[in-house]
Amino acid sequence: MTILCYNPAPSQQRFRPFEALKGSPFFRRPHYDAMRLAYLFKKEKFYYYDERIEEKPQINPDVVIVYTPLNLARYIENNIRKKWSDGIEVITYGPYPTLFPDRAIKFSDAVVIGDITGAWQKIANDLSKGRLSKNYQSKNPISFAVDRSLELKYGFTPLLSQLKTAYGCQCHKTQKDYCFENIIYPDVIRPDLNEAFREITRIKRKVVVILDDDFLGDPDFGIKLLERCWKYKKMWIIQTTGRLFKTPRYLTHLRDNGVRIIYLKEDWLGTSLHKKIQNKNFVKKKAREINLIHNYRITAGCKLRLGYEGENYDFYQALFKFLMRIRVDLIEILVQTPIPGTPTFQALSEADRIVQDFTLYDQWMPVVKIPGVTPQVLYSWMEWLRDKFYSWDSIILRNILVSPRLGFYNTMFFYFLPNFSYRNNFLEKVGYPP
Repeated sequence: MTILCYNPAPSQQRFRPFEALKGSPFFRRPHYDAMRLAYLFKKEKFYYYDERIEEKPQINPDVVIVYTPLNLARYIENNIRKKWSDGIEVITYGPYPTLFPDRAIKFSDAVVIGDITGAWQKIANDLSKGRLSKNYQSKNPISFAVDRSLELKYGFTPLLSQLKTAYGCQCHKTQKDYCFENIIYPDVIRPDLNEAFREITRIKRKVVVILDDDFLGDPDFGIKLLERCWKYKKMWIIQTTGRLFKTPRYLTHLRDNGVRIIYLKEDWLGTSLHKKIQNKNFVKKKAREINLIHNYRITAGCKLRLGYEGENYDFYQALFKFLMRIRVDLIEILVQTPIPGTPTFQALSEADRIVQDFTLYDQWMPVVKIPGVTPQVLYSWMEWLRDKFYSWDSIILRNILVSPRLGFYNTMFFYFLPNFSYRNNFLEKVGYPP
């Protein structure tokens, strides 16, 4: 059986012949689910087609598996049968089929609700019998094992590898309506510690990005895993919530075991920033927390969710000064994009304050209507903030302030490299996430 895993891309990231690949290679990584599927299909003819780095391969698969996010559902619906004929089975999975299986089945032969590896045994059995069901519901256990040969494909970053040690949403309650992990995985799932350790031993690259929604959601598991991997001298990039500062002693373990970048999730700065950044105590507290991370020679990044009522251009100017004041090293900006079906989405929908066109749901384009502010104006404000933060003078000034804390090696590879990579992506308008 020939199986093709297809990862579609938005137009601004899509590969075009005779043109350079879009965006910084630092952020170009294979879709992690494709790596998991490649492991499950290691006895079959498995191909991975990523629209960011290549043209459509000239093969005729028996099955096409398509990751389908909200913003690309219409693109996939209009083009999937132009790419592959009706005789080829098409299976869609991801956020859109999970939320709207009745819509997704109109342009596919089968849809997967939830994690695809948790449903794949049933799908494989049905394929062997020649009859697919319309819907498949993910069930435990899901697969954590991956095939890392996909990371070697030309076009992907040669610098780092990816890893997941948990699936499921561990966001603060105020952020759950924006998290797709909360939709795909009803419960948090972790592998056995030994299984996670074995997966790390297969990673040959020194730098590893841990994709967990919150790596310290179970701090005992996370710290034990890092300590057990100490002898391999890996360097880690993780994300976690603001709960980190309730137990700052974890920073000692993170530093000693090779953590180089910590991204603080959206709950760390929270909502209503237009009010909070006027509070001197709030500013001092956040500056102290970033300073604490720097004291352990770790680069500090943060994720901001913007696009709330009360924001204006003066706020964005003040926000830039605030970010410079607290000396954060990296930022990722998301616009408020509640997931369909969640309480936040329902409330905004009933008030006629949210756009229903899912092609805009890429966490980059404004979809929530703010009184007195058009989506175009809001987008321009956020774009100004991104460009200002990653301007040359901002990068250099922030480096002067923090490089003595980070040290030469961390400054070069975990401060300058990510900063310039974000700058490159924003200049090329490749969208979010990078």
